[in-house]
Amino acid sequence: MKKKRLLVLGAAIGGGAYYAYKKIQKITDAFSKVVIFNNEDIKYEQDQEIEDAAVVFGSLNIDLTDIDIEDGTTIKVLALFSNLTIKVPQEWKIVAEGNNKAGNIEIDASKEDEESKDITLNIEYDIRFSNVNISNE
Repeated sequence: MKKKRLLVLGAAIGGGAYYAYKKIQKITDAFSKVVIFNNEDIKYEQDQEIEDAAVVFGSLNIDLTDIDIEDGTTIKVLALFSNLTIKVPQEWKIVAEGNNKAGNIEIDASKEDEESKDITLNIEYDIRFSNVNISNE
């Protein structure tokens, strides 16, 4: 009887590990930058292209204040049980849309003279049990 329980427990653990492995593999295939169980800062500089980013059980700070982008540029982000911060220049307009399941998204971008802002950054997000803060410098 104990051998049967151990066999069932081992199969459950193995199945769970395989599911987690496949999920992580799917995330790494879909996003250029992936942070798992870690904290990382990314500071973009001129002539760098913005990469889609995912953070799982960690913290990721993305600084876009020293980069020029084309109007209408889109960045995709995924945050699972994590903290994600995105800093953008004061003169950018932020349009953020996506899925939010038990998470918090806060956009602290300046709303004044939004019509006069020439550059729009689109942020497509998928947030699950995470905190996302998007702010001007």
